[in-house]
Amino acid sequence: MAFLDHSTNNIIIDAVLTDTGRKMLADNQGRFKIAFFSLADDEVDYTIIEKFGRAVGKEKISKNTPIFEAQTKGSLALKNRLLTLPDPTIIRLPSLTITATNLVGNLLSFNTTTKTENKIVLEQTITGEVSIPDGVSDTTFTVNVPDRFLSVVGRTEISVETTTRIASYVVTRSETNTQNGALAELKLKIQPGIDDTIFSIYGNSDNKNKITSVVSVIGDQSGIRNDFEFSIERTI
Repeated sequence: MAFLDHSTNNIIIDAVLTDTGRKMLADNQGRFKIAFFSLADDEVDYTIIEKFGRAVGKEKISKNTPIFEAQTKGSLALKNRLLTLPDPTIIRLPSLTITATNLVGNLLSFNTTTKTENKIVLEQTITGEVSIPDGVSDTTFTVNVPDRFLSVVGRTEISVETTTRIASYVVTRSETNTQNGALAELKLKIQPGIDDTIFSIYGNSDNKNKITSVVSVIGDQSGIRNDFEFSIERTI
């Protein structure tokens, strides 16, 4: 959903179904029911508030911010979701860290012979507060993975987009840390069908023996998102 025109007092809203929603509607089996919805502020530059103050900055954002077109691909829409917090006095949100043995910087490395799996640890922490409020301490995470290349070990995807082949998995936290932050683990593995043809099509332009793409992890309660790159190297 997005605003088409908000230059006058008449606000026109464009609402579209995602590809998954269209498929469910086309099936005509009574499965398509809108029970929840999310809003996002991907377009908003909050440094305007810091520069001009809350009152003037808010007016500049509402009048001058261009609005993105509504997206039919769920993996592209709502990257920065808005939250309804149980405690209106919350002023700080937690962050999400991702650690793994083969994660160097923001790049997780695989190869087709010796390292076909990688264990990932997700952890929420917060700075400037003793503990994370319950309303933003995640109980589940959505993990978006390019289905052509990777899958999550031991879990079944909840959806796969037809065109992008982005698979979504749900990972439940296993425990909480001393700050009431969620702790969760998962394993990513290389899809068994990756062969020379896949590397020739999707390999990097400067190195056809390596495929590089992105995995996204989203806290379902907090809306916090953390993206990291991965590479798969063909060993000959």
